[in-house]
Amino acid sequence: MQQQQAKDNLSNEDMIVLLQKLLSAQSTSMPAIPAITIRKGKDDMLDDKIRHGLSNDSQEGFHLTFKYLGQVIDIESDISSITQDTINNFIEVLERRNLKKSGINRRIREMRTFINYYKTRGYSFHGLKIKQFKVESVPSYISELKMKEILAEMKPEHREYINLYLSTAARLREIYNATLESDNFLVIPAELSKTRRPIEIELTSESVIIYIKLMDSGLSAGRLSRLFKAACVKAGYPEHHFHHLRHSAGLMEYIRTDNIYHVSRMLHHSSVKTTETHYLVHSKRRLRVDFPSLYEAK
Repeated sequence: MQQQQAKDNLSNEDMIVLLQKLLSAQSTSMPAIPAITIRKGKDDMLDDKIRHGLSNDSQEGFHLTFKYLGQVIDIESDISSITQDTINNFIEVLERRNLKKSGINRRIREMRTFINYYKTRGYSFHGLKIKQFKVESVPSYISELKMKEILAEMKPEHREYINLYLSTAARLREIYNATLESDNFLVIPAELSKTRRPIEIELTSESVIIYIKLMDSGLSAGRLSRLFKAACVKAGYPEHHFHHLRHSAGLMEYIRTDNIYHVSRMLHHSSVKTTETHYLVHSKRRLRVDFPSLYEAK
């Protein structure tokens, strides 16, 4: 009762002073977020991601993104100075360079990764929205004849490594990030997979031998990718690159099995709708021409 009377006796001015003191005490008890420049923020983020297995290609991608960003804002300024106008001007710079939408989206995606990285660390960007361009994406594949011509430009042991990827539909770094278990399964932990879910890839006894050979060869993932790209160029197909092996493997498996659910599990897609969107768009007439031996074997 006495406490209630004391509250009633407080003037409005007294209440305001008490509230100000309370808010001040709360603010001083909160740890201060250190100021950080855009350049330092980028370097710190990359150091963290490199420790968690960020590829050389991805590192180079981030460096290029921030080179473009430096054309619209001083990267020695505080990261909190990045505004919606900054992002809009950044995208305009990318568009003026006549990049494909997929290339622009990669730069936008890397910028969004940077912003989200620091949002989770308490930095505020005042409702910043970073949206990618909508791109109608159809996976590219390598036809049977083209694949033979490309592999003919590679050393025999390198062909074996490429065939390992064709048989598993694995992403480039999944093989390198995997651990071979005693039951002939490659296991990729969630923190090292693109989908952030654990992945299991069953190998044949022959594939196990090739996998061990690859791991013992000292050949890095980046080097293997460059060797494949060089073979594509030599064979006259510069439009193809390493990730097309995954698309080709998934498509060939669909031709063999006619089972989109099986292919979805093989590719470790989160939803079969993703697989349907990308792998049921090809003309069957065209596929019969591009993969004659698979259709003859059916």
